[in-house]
Amino acid sequence: MKNFFIFLFVLIFLSVGFLSSGPFLTLYLIKESIEEKNSTKLSKNIYFPELKSNIKVQINSSISKSISEKFNDNPIKFLAKGLGDIFIDEVLDVFLTPDGLERLINGENPSSIIKNKEKSNKNDDQIKLFESFEFKYQSLNRFIVFINTKNGKVIMLHLDRFGLRWKLVNIILP
Repeated sequence: MKNFFIFLFVLIFLSVGFLSSGPFLTLYLIKESIEEKNSTKLSKNIYFPELKSNIKVQINSSISKSISEKFNDNPIKFLAKGLGDIFIDEVLDVFLTPDGLERLINGENPSSIIKNKEKSNKNDDQIKLFESFEFKYQSLNRFIVFINTKNGKVIMLHLDRFGLRWKLVNIILP
């Protein structure tokens, strides 16, 4: 009977360890697939429909704010907002690639990614995801990573649980 309780305790301990290491394994796999520029491997660790929707909301809100400031009461404002929606879909195709995600996570300015400018530091080609980050479990199904970038900005990654797997569902840009 004593051996049964020891076995049960070890089994529970290993199960909790496995479940709590899931987000870190997902982050490692994302980092590895970005470094290898492997879109197929990357797509296994990202839930693209929700990520695309979340980034679209952020970009749309930023563009709407910018348009409202520039075209205060001008009727062109409505035309600009309509064209902004078309532009956002094109922008998302740039962001949701291994190179685009690497540049976002490294804290590069989204406008330079959109304009397809070269990376600011070509010698430092590898992503620094595990060097300066903090994390917390927001709930049993949500894990948040705070990445401190070189330029002093903080980027948040949201990972959600899908069964036993974790997937990236949101990147909060500064």
